[in-house]
This record gives sequence, structure tokens and C-alpha cells, in this order.
Amino acid sequence: MYYNRFFRKTQLEARPMYEYFEKTYTIRSTDVDIFELCRPSALLGFFQDMATDHAQVLHMDQDYLTAKYNAAWLLVRMWYRLERPLRMGEEITFRTWHRGAGGLILYRDFDLFAGEEPVGEAVSAWVVADRSNRKMLRPGLIENIAASPVPEITKDRQLKLIRTPKNKKFVHKREVRYSDLDLNGHMNNTKYADVIMDALTAAELQGRYVQELQLNYSMECGPGETMDIYRLMDSDSCYIDGCGEDSARRFEATLQFAPYSDLTANGLVE
Repeated sequence: MYYNRFFRKTQLEARPMYEYFEKTYTIRSTDVDIFELCRPSALLGFFQDMATDHAQVLHMDQDYLTAKYNAAWLLVRMWYRLERPLRMGEEITFRTWHRGAGGLILYRDFDLFAGEEPVGEAVSAWVVADRSNRKMLRPGLIENIAASPVPEITKDRQLKLIRTPKNKKFVHKREVRYSDLDLNGHMNNTKYADVIMDALTAAELQGRYVQELQLNYSMECGPGETMDIYRLMDSDSCYIDGCGEDSARRFEATLQFAPYSDLTANGLVE
């Protein structure tokens, strides 16, 4: 359902000109919600796929980190903003690059296009951690990360901490189940977006979409863990977080909503 412009030419060989990486995806029926709009978790899945493939092209992927440093990439924060909803059947081109290794956090940027139309942007924040003790390593000390190409122009957005409101309300409990888990045995980063959206109702989303999302990952969630989900809803925004049975926060997120009016979906939007 997608093609990769670089794979066909490079066969996963890293070259200086490939500081940018592009893929085009089709928004499939499995990627959309009841309103036929791309779900936030599907969008996060595209970002995850892009980051993984570009890291492989640059020889700074998980296999390299594990073999040479006994380390792993960990996604700690994610943000995106859409200019409009992404619809089922659309072909969306994702372009990504990283900003270089300047500290403990390595930022990766994204631009999204429908043909020539800019439709969104995103920023993700990553750290490199030792697999045995979870101690963070400086990306600049990782040989292939330090040597990988960086574009001359990058985004300057920094992903900050999210302020927790005092009057948030309990929504429900959410158990981490088999279908949430990734190859590391923890809840996959994309699944948190489904947890977030399940704290909302279809009625609250009717006629509007998630225009902007910031998601901060605080602690890993393993199988069988239960989170208490809280939220604070405003007219056009929402705060949502999840806390474990030890009361420690596992994630927190802020969402901004925007209206749309040119779609009908399952007879729910007039």
C-alpha cells in the first residue's frame, strides 16, 4: 500500500544525499475511524515506520545499536499538527529527517503532503538507552548517528513537558493486553493514541477532528498492567493521561480539535 522512493535506488545504502527520506502511503480502510478520517494511532504508525526505515538506511537502526552498544531507541515525545483531516483513499507523502546529535535527545522532523499540498507536520523526540539498565546514552557518542547527514534547514520546535491540570476527571481503567504489545514486550507507542481516543466519545468527535496532538511517554507499560485514565475536556481541546496502580504517570497528552464540514460518514455527519 506504499512505495519507497529511496529503496528502489539505494537498496538500503546510506549516502550523504539521503538526509531526507520519503515514502507515500495510501490511507486504507483499516487506518480510519467511524468518520472515515485517519485515526491518530494510524498516523503514529506511519511516523514510526518512517523513523525505522530511515534509521535503517542510515545504519543507525535497532539492530546496529543492539549489536554494537547493547542499546535501543526509545520514543519519549511525539507531536503533530494537521492542516485538514486525512481521508480514506488519499495518498499522503511523508518526508522525514533528523536534526543531529546535540544532546541526550535526538529530534526527528516530518512534513506531510497530499500531492503538492502541505497537509501537516510532526516532531518526535528520541533517546538512546542501554538495554540492561535503561541508562541514557548520548547519541553523539554513537558512531553512525554522529556521522549521519543532517539537512541545512530543520524545524526548531522543542517538545516540552505538559502541565497537569488539577481538576482532571477519572474516565475508566485500561488494562494492557496482548494486542497492545510490540516486539519489546511493552505497549507500542501507537497504541497510546487508541487509549487516548477511547477516552472520548463519537458524539464529542462528530464534525471535528484531532488537528493537533502532543503525546509524552513517561514509563513503559507491560502486559497485565492497569492504567487509570483521566481527562479534562474543554470546548476545543482536551488533556488526557494514564497512571499506573502505583500512581506513577505512564503518559500524558494534549489534543486540539478543529471542525470540518465537507464529509459524510456512515450517516453520522450532516
